[in-house]
Amino acid sequence: MRAKVKILVVDDDERIRFVMRSVLKRLENGYTITTARDGREALKKAQVNSCDLLITDLRMADMGGIELTQRLKELNPDLRVLWMTAFGCHTVREQAVTLDVYRCLDKPVEIDEIRKVVLEALENVNHD
Repeated sequence: MRAKVKILVVDDDERIRFVMRSVLKRLENGYTITTARDGREALKKAQVNSCDLLITDLRMADMGGIELTQRLKELNPDLRVLWMTAFGCHTVREQAVTLDVYRCLDKPVEIDEIRKVVLEALENVNHD
């Protein structure tokens, strides 16, 4: 039996977490979806239960998405990562390449786009 793909959604805006969880559940691929309000909470959750895909906002109090990505990539170098930002992906292009980020999405993110990008990012995730 294949293990469920685990997605961790991190954003300091509760509405975005709610919408993202709802959109991802409707994909009907049996994903396990966990949310966190900031990088520190996400790191704790990911250390207990690893994830296959991280979807994170970049600007959050305490620990932002870039630092969170660095820390989680140390635990799982194969982690797929999607960044979301209201400040323009062009401002973090270099870090995204260095950290092997799958995509950076400018907020507000269209629901159809998030569905498409998540499915693409998870297309080749293997669970042996």
